[in-house]
Amino acid sequence: RRFYITEGGGYHKDCIEIFDETNTGDPQVLEEFILWGMERYPAFRYALVIWNHGGGWWDEPERAKRNIAYDDSFGGDSLDNQELKNVLSRVSQKRGDKIDILGMDACLMAMVEVAYQLRDSVKIAVGSEEEEPFEGWPYDQVLEILKNRPRLGTATVGRYIAKEYISSYREKREDVTQSVLNLYKIDNVVFRLDELSQELIMSLEDEEVLKVILYARENSPEFFYGNYIDLYRFVQLIGNGCDREVIKEKADKLLMSLKPGTKQAVIYQRHLGRRLKHTHGLSICFPLSEVNPKYCDLDFYRDCKWGEFLEKYLISRREYGVVESI
Repeated sequence: RRFYITEGGGYHKDCIEIFDETNTGDPQVLEEFILWGMERYPAFRYALVIWNHGGGWWDEPERAKRNIAYDDSFGGDSLDNQELKNVLSRVSQKRGDKIDILGMDACLMAMVEVAYQLRDSVKIAVGSEEEEPFEGWPYDQVLEILKNRPRLGTATVGRYIAKEYISSYREKREDVTQSVLNLYKIDNVVFRLDELSQELIMSLEDEEVLKVILYARENSPEFFYGNYIDLYRFVQLIGNGCDREVIKEKADKLLMSLKPGTKQAVIYQRHLGRRLKHTHGLSICFPLSEVNPKYCDLDFYRDCKWGEFLEKYLISRREYGVVESI
């Protein structure tokens, strides 16, 4: 069903189109919906919100994908990062401009890998490092912002969404996060991360460096069964614990690119819950045992040595008998 929300409307009044069953995991369904909305309701700026289960970048080689917009009626099909990238790229080309805000009202989507995949078709992304509660965004408050203050800057709208999201859970004892990301700046984060990754790779024969990596990994906030961690916290602990000056230097430069600010990749981030006090807005994949083979399909893997670092670190850890206590 498609709805045009009106004041004082309701299900019957606001429902403007009804279809047979559609598959939200089919990229064509998403693309047709976006283009339909732009053609029927032209605007200066567009916010696309995808509200459903999410799994960050994750993709299962043998089973149904774990990305975003699952459809249980179609065997749990979902949109993987490449499908989402392709749809938004085509839409951006037809529009002649990027999507202004991509809201990912879904679990685990505020990741370096996801942001980098969508950098050429989205300006501002709003999403969560942590799993989201069932209620998701407070849409009454979000729509109130768009209705009453339509001239707000795009990044400011993103900040208001994040603020209202966090506020909506203050009395519910939920651990939540929400990030506002500037995808124009994500290239700089990946460049700095690539530099640090290369230094870490060259230092993996040093047991002291392995211990620092292990400590940083164990003491960073975790998400998605321990497969994702907060990137800022990990890099901060690497810089604080490593004696190698070149690693400290690269870590400091990466931290500067990750520090939240109006002209940074992480424009704004908030969190609730003691477990999440060291979250800073962007997570990254850091598995405990092996790297998912589908990781190699990401733009991020191709353009950054982080994936190679993970593969070589896991081998080095086993060779030196380092055991994680997680």
